[in-house]
Amino acid sequence: MQRIWTAVALLFIIIGSLYVSNEAFLVIMAIGFGITLGEWLLIAKCSKSVAFVSGTALAALCSAMVCNQIVPDGQWFKLVLGAVSLLWLAVLIVCILKRHVGFGLPRAVNIGCAYAITPIAWLCLAWLIQTGGWALMLSVFMVVWLADVCAYFAGRAFGKRKMAPAISPKKTWAGAVGAVVCVFGAALAARAFLPADVVYTSILFDRIGLVGAFVVVFLLVAVSIAGDLFESALKRQADIKDSSNLLPGHGGFFDRLDAALAVLPVAVATLVWF
Repeated sequence: MQRIWTAVALLFIIIGSLYVSNEAFLVIMAIGFGITLGEWLLIAKCSKSVAFVSGTALAALCSAMVCNQIVPDGQWFKLVLGAVSLLWLAVLIVCILKRHVGFGLPRAVNIGCAYAITPIAWLCLAWLIQTGGWALMLSVFMVVWLADVCAYFAGRAFGKRKMAPAISPKKTWAGAVGAVVCVFGAALAARAFLPADVVYTSILFDRIGLVGAFVVVFLLVAVSIAGDLFESALKRQADIKDSSNLLPGHGGFFDRLDAALAVLPVAVATLVWF
C-alpha cells in the first residue's frame, strides 16, 4: 500500500506541474535529478555535504536554465550526446561480459560518471519538452516504463535463463525479449492511432523506416536494461539495497530514474543525428 500511495503522490506532482506549465515540470524534474545526483554521490562514498551541495547546485542550475529559456542545442550538444551514448553502449557491453561475476568502479570513475551522466540526462529531458512538448517527452518515458513492466511480466511467465545473475538475479533473457516485443508492438500501435509528429517512435518510422526504427527500439530497451544493471552493480559494490528511502516502497530517486538516465541521451541522439 505504501508503494501505491507514493506512486499516486508522484503522479499528482508530475501531472500537476505539467498542467501548470512545461517550465514548472522541468523545475520539478530538476529537483528530482538533483536528488538523484546526491544519492549517486553517496553511493560513491562522497560526504553528505558534497552530495547535498552538488545536488542542490544541479537543481538550481537547471532551474535557472528553464527561467532563462536556455535550450541545449548546437554542435556541442550533438557531440556530447554521441559521447554519452557510446558510454552507455560500453556499459551495456561490460554488463554482458561481467554478468556472471559482477563488477565495480573505481571511486573517481564512479563520481565522474555521476557528474557527467545526471546533468546530461536532464538536458535531454529539457530538449524533448522544449522541442516537441510534453507528448514527445512522455513517449520517450513510455519506452522506459513499458520495457520495465513488460520485462517483469515476461520474465515471471517465461524466464528461466538469468541474464546477469551476479548483478541483478531477477533479470532474465526472456524478460528482455518480451520488453523488445512489447515496446515495438506499442510503437506500431502508436503509429496507427496517434499523431505521428508527437510520438518518438513514429518520428523514427518517418525518418529511418520500419527496420531502422526496430533497431533503435532494440537499442533503447538494451540501454534501459544497462542503466538498471549499472545502478544495481553500484549498489552491490556499496553493499546497499536502495539508493535512499526518500520514496517509501520505491527506494530512492536514483532507483526510479536509473533506466531513464541511459535512455534519454540515446533517444535524443537518434533525433538529433538522424
